[in-house]
Amino acid sequence: MDLNKLRTFTIVAEQQSITRAAELLFRTQPAISAQLKDLQQDIQLVLFERKSSRIYLTKEGQSLYNYAKTRIAEIDDIVLRLQHDKHNLQGKIHLAVHWELTQHLIPDIVLGFRGHYPNVRFDVTQYDDAQLSDALIENRADIGFSIISHKKEFLQTTPFLTFERDLIGAREYLDSRAEVKNYEDVLKLDIIGFNERLEDVRFWLKKNGHKSLAKDVDEVFNPICVSEINTLHTLVKRGLGIGFCDSFILKHELQRQDLVKVIASSKPINISVDISYRKVRTPSLLIDTFLEYLESEQVKLMFGV
Repeated sequence: MDLNKLRTFTIVAEQQSITRAAELLFRTQPAISAQLKDLQQDIQLVLFERKSSRIYLTKEGQSLYNYAKTRIAEIDDIVLRLQHDKHNLQGKIHLAVHWELTQHLIPDIVLGFRGHYPNVRFDVTQYDDAQLSDALIENRADIGFSIISHKKEFLQTTPFLTFERDLIGAREYLDSRAEVKNYEDVLKLDIIGFNERLEDVRFWLKKNGHKSLAKDVDEVFNPICVSEINTLHTLVKRGLGIGFCDSFILKHELQRQDLVKVIASSKPINISVDISYRKVRTPSLLIDTFLEYLESEQVKLMFGV
C-alpha cells in the first residue's frame, strides 16, 4: 500500500474535507481526489461517503483510519530517531493544564523548550482536574499538568513541583479593619475564594492547628467567588478582601509590601503539581524529548525545585 496515499487519506479523514486537506498539503483538490480514488481501487473498499460539502468515513474507512494513524505516527517517530538530530524536531504537543497553573507555569516551560527546539508547536487547553484526565484518556492531550490526579489506573503520574499558597491581604485593607490578633479574627474579614465553602480556608486552619475553627467557616462572609487565581490576586490587591495567592505571583508584591500575610507566623498551604500521560501510548520522540526536558536541571532551576 502506498504510504503517501495512506497519509493523504488520514488527513482528509481528520479534516472531513478535501478542500482543507489540499490546503494543508499544499496540493490541488483534483490531486487529492485522485489519490483517494486510487487508494480505494487498490484495496477495493469504499472508505468515504459524501454529504453536502463534507466527507464521512464508512465503517471500513474508520477502521483503516484508526490503524493507519497509529502506524504512520510510528513510522514518523522511527525516522526521527534514525536521523539522530533532535534540533530538527518538529510537530505539535497538546498540553492539558489545570486552569490555576496556566499563566504562571506554562509560559516559562514552553519558552525554554522552544529555545532548544524552535520548530515544535504547542496547543494549550485549560481544564479542571477531572476534565484534564478525560482529555488524556481520550487522546485530546498528550501531557497534563494537574493538581489532583484522577483515573491513575489509566495514567502515568509523576510529581513535578510544589509551590506555596498564602492567605494574603492588601496592607491598606488590613489597616482599615480591627487588628487581626488570632485565627478567630481572620474569619471576621471579607474572604474571596474559589467557592462558597472556602475549602482552602478550612485546610489552612487545620494545617495551622485550628481544626476546631473549620466549622465556623460556614458563617464567614464570602463577598466574591472567582474561578481564576489571577482574578483573585487582583481583587485582593485592590482591597476587596483577603484571599489565597500563589508564590508564583507573590514574590514581588511581598518584597514591596503591597501585600502582606494576614497572620505573619502562619504556615502556607502546599500545592503539588503532577505531570500525567497515558500509560499505554504510541512511542513518540517528540513527547519523550519534552518529558526529558521537564525532568532536566534547567526546569528544576527555573522553578526552584
